[in-house]
Amino acid sequence: MRKSITLSLFCLFFVSVLHAKNIELTEAVKKGYIEIYAESEGGHTGKCLKLKIKNFRKKKINIEITAGLIFNSNDSTQQDLMIIEDNILAIEGNKRRVIKIYAACIQAPNGTPTLGSGFNMSFLASGHLLKIARYLAEEKLYKNAASQYAVWAITNEKRLENIDHAKLANYVADLLGKARPEYVVVHKTTSRPGEPAYREAPSIIKGRWQFKTGKDKIMTFGLYTLDGELKHAFFKNKKKTKGLHKFSFTFKVFNMPRGEYYVRLISGVEVIEEKKVQF
Repeated sequence: MRKSITLSLFCLFFVSVLHAKNIELTEAVKKGYIEIYAESEGGHTGKCLKLKIKNFRKKKINIEITAGLIFNSNDSTQQDLMIIEDNILAIEGNKRRVIKIYAACIQAPNGTPTLGSGFNMSFLASGHLLKIARYLAEEKLYKNAASQYAVWAITNEKRLENIDHAKLANYVADLLGKARPEYVVVHKTTSRPGEPAYREAPSIIKGRWQFKTGKDKIMTFGLYTLDGELKHAFFKNKKKTKGLHKFSFTFKVFNMPRGEYYVRLISGVEVIEEKKVQF
C-alpha cells in the first residue's frame, strides 16, 4: 500500500512538473525567455500569421499561444490581426521554431496585410472580442470562413447576416443582444494585398423556408421588389401538395440594386407568407 501511495505521489509530481513547463507567450516574452518576430503570410484570415520564436533558455520550453492575442501591424494602413486558435509550441533549448497560425482581421476598412509585412505582439483582447476568439478556438471554427465575419460583427459592427454559419451567427447575436438572423447574405471578398478585405458587394442571399398548406395549391416562391416585381423565382407556378414543406433557397443578387426586398411565397395573387430582406 505504501509503495502504491508513493508511486501515485510521484506520478502527480511528475505531471505537475510537466505542466509547469508550459508558459504563456506574453509571459515568456516578459521574462526574457524568448524572442518573437511576427510577419504576415499575405492575407487577412486563415493561417495568415507567421510567428518565429527563439528560445534563449538551455532547456526545452512549451509556449502556450492563446486565442484572443492581438498583433498590431507595423503599417498603420494595414489590418491588425487577432489569433483565433489555441496552440502549444515546444521549442528546444537555444533553438528557434516557426509556426503559422490562424488569425482574423480586426480592422475591416484597412488594407489586407502584404506578404512578409511585420507585426508587433500587442495585448489580449477583452469583452465580446475575447469571447468570440475563445468560442472560435473551442468550437474549432477558426478554419471556417464565417469566423472572420463573426469577428467583424464585433469590431466593425458588420451585419450578423454575413455570418454563413447558423450556430456561430446565433452565438454572436446572443452575445451582442441582437435578434438572431433569419437569412444569410454572402459578400464577394478579396485578399489582394493593400485592399480592404471587406467589400459591400452582396453576391448571394440564402436561407431556409417552411410552410404548411391545407390543400394542394399552385405556388410561386421568389425574390420580389417592394412594389411587387418578381426578380428571381426559386420555383414558379409549381404544384405543392397538402402538408408541410421545408427547403433551402438561394438567390444570386450580385449587380442588383442594394436595398430592401421581399422573399415571398404566393398562390395566384394571394401572399401566403413573406419575409423582408436587405442586401
